[in-house]
Amino acid sequence: MIHRTDGCRYSELNFFPSNWKTTTSSSSLKKIWRIEYTFYDPSMKDRYPNGKAVTIKGGINRAKDLSSRRQLMQYLIDVELDLLENQFYNPITKTILEKEAEKSREGVIDENTPFIKALELALESKVMDGEAKKDIKNKIPHIEKAARNIKYKGAVVADMPISSISRKLIRLVLDEIGNNKGDRWTANNFNRYRTDLRTIFIELNELEAMESNPMDGIRKRKGIKKQRETLTSEDRKRVDNHLRENHYTFWRFARIFFHSGCRERELLGVTIENVNLKERWFKVMVKKDKESRWDKKAIEPGAYNLWKEVIAEADKLLLENRNNPNLSKSCVPGGKPGNLLFIFSEALKPMFRGGPIRQEQICRRWNNYVKRQLGITADFYSLKHSRTSEDINSEVRKAIRIATKKAARKNGHTSTKMVEQIYDTQSKDRLLKIKTKSKAHFAPEA
Repeated sequence: MIHRTDGCRYSELNFFPSNWKTTTSSSSLKKIWRIEYTFYDPSMKDRYPNGKAVTIKGGINRAKDLSSRRQLMQYLIDVELDLLENQFYNPITKTILEKEAEKSREGVIDENTPFIKALELALESKVMDGEAKKDIKNKIPHIEKAARNIKYKGAVVADMPISSISRKLIRLVLDEIGNNKGDRWTANNFNRYRTDLRTIFIELNELEAMESNPMDGIRKRKGIKKQRETLTSEDRKRVDNHLRENHYTFWRFARIFFHSGCRERELLGVTIENVNLKERWFKVMVKKDKESRWDKKAIEPGAYNLWKEVIAEADKLLLENRNNPNLSKSCVPGGKPGNLLFIFSEALKPMFRGGPIRQEQICRRWNNYVKRQLGITADFYSLKHSRTSEDINSEVRKAIRIATKKAARKNGHTSTKMVEQIYDTQSKDRLLKIKTKSKAHFAPEA
């Protein structure tokens, strides 16, 4: 079940036939292809106590061949997920939640505000990155569930005044969250909740709802640091071939990401105005340590043609709407201000939007297209780690070449051959170690 910050939730999407991606049987064309899920709106609980069943066909069954049906099915999946995740579409009311219509904060926080309500109001008033705030907001239901399971001196902790919340009670709440989550509760999970609660309590201190921060004295837990799994050269070849053949726009995005040196969210935020193809650079908004800054990134030779292709698609969108007097690079057709032409939007193609798509869409595609279909366990972000390792290995090779030349001159040799073969007894072992870890391209040639 996927929970949204507007209180609504929906089930995972189900596809019929379930083997729509792999079937080769013409008999499957006789079946009714569709997408189904259940949507829950708490404000419509009386009318739909068990949620509303949603079915999407969207003309899929008009296609008479498997290839066309698959393309339509994938397109409808991507569009529906974007509507649900990014535009907060409500299939019951047939509405999209406009940012301007979001409810503003009601009431003022004081020392008598109930614990959970105080957390919600303090988070709402906190000025911080939208994604970080959304991440904390998603934790509050788990905090509330735990706090309602705990009674202290006859009172339910969730309803106790915020000023009476002590370090002891917070520790009890954290432990109860762990009990609820079971084996999924790790030291890292504990530390994330600890950090996010500290952020909210700092805000509550500033608002004078409480005098001290109950998180003081709750120490971080030490966990086992796992080395991030990266793709082998062979795995990258398989991924490259599979995505290029079956999911082209995701393949293009993955290759550009590999050469970009930035995070998924940063790349998804790139608009046409942020790209200078002629000078071969693009800029991203980097949000780190509570600060934001613009950072220029090089368009590397390995990704240049793909950038050229996607920018051509974006320019085509502008050209198609050239007769619209209200249209510019920062307007959608029709003149609605504030919408930008994002390079990687729905289906990872250029599109006018009020904001970028969520990075969860990249993880979902990777899970569906790579992990499930190819049996690969490394995550999408491992591509960045692989590239970083390659860059370091490249610099190590350069350093070895420079050091070898210096050693040759010192020993009176005109070439490095004697140093490599005679004097440098560790040369072969050193180069062997570097070669075994080197991955020079996204999909190295055989």
